[in-house]
Amino acid sequence: MDITESLTLVVQMIAPAFFDLLGLAAFGALFIATLNQLVAQSKAKAFHDKYAQQTASMGLLFLGLTVIVVAIAAIVAVTRMPWLGQWLLGRSSPFLPFYATAGLGVILYVSYVMFWKKFRKHKLLHILLGILTCALLFASLIFCVAALCIFGITSAKTATTLQVATYPTFSHSIFWPLVAQFTFFAIGAAAGISLVYLVLRRNKDDYGRDYYKFALPLAARGATGALLLGIVCQGWIFGLLSSEIRTLILHSGMGVLWSAVLGISILCCLLWSLLARTANPMRMKWVAFVGACLLWVIHSFNCAFSLGLVSML
Repeated sequence: MDITESLTLVVQMIAPAFFDLLGLAAFGALFIATLNQLVAQSKAKAFHDKYAQQTASMGLLFLGLTVIVVAIAAIVAVTRMPWLGQWLLGRSSPFLPFYATAGLGVILYVSYVMFWKKFRKHKLLHILLGILTCALLFASLIFCVAALCIFGITSAKTATTLQVATYPTFSHSIFWPLVAQFTFFAIGAAAGISLVYLVLRRNKDDYGRDYYKFALPLAARGATGALLLGIVCQGWIFGLLSSEIRTLILHSGMGVLWSAVLGISILCCLLWSLLARTANPMRMKWVAFVGACLLWVIHSFNCAFSLGLVSML
């Protein structure tokens, strides 16, 4: 792809990437909530528990919105492209394991958030529920990436033919780096967007100035760390590519997409680092909104790059 084709693909991905970002953030929010519950339980720190509850509620909101939008988009897509129905709903569909794990994960996610108060006297059980839900959603992410890889590789050759293929889990493929990358991005997106959620909910969920001096830097540090690990995964992907594909990427529009992903990710991390180190984080709340917008841009570029990369394999 040349630069014009690459940027055109980015524009086409802007809307889907937004809702995909929310879905990934919902998964990451559950991980963050469960981790903070563990810290609160082990160190008896109430602020960690409050942040966990707020993040989990945000994740459930994003999850509901994502499910509705994806369902509508799938119906429209199948109506316009009947052959796509085989890929999504056929007996040999590679997406079936994703539906099973994601469906059960969503049910447990709802229980985890809705029964938060009822589990107050049974914190360990609530944490175990969170861990189980995280495991199911992580499994669903693995199956989703695998199915998308199969679809991308197959559709690049025979667009309308459903072919039963094995999951691309062999050690030298880019499958596991992609899974790791999107996992860390999900956690980073959840932490980064939670900054916006905390600011918007402050008047309704006002836990005091000390809480926000604690929660905003905590979220900023989490977002920075997860996004940096995602950048490491980008290097992992690059290292697994053949020399021919590397050359092709670096001398085409895909190289621009990849550079944009890395550059904007680093910019995001720098902004969050400033917020994490300030003594008055609420005075820098603009960073929360800028960071969330940059996450959307990063994901749009990365989705376009990933599609182009899979089609080259």
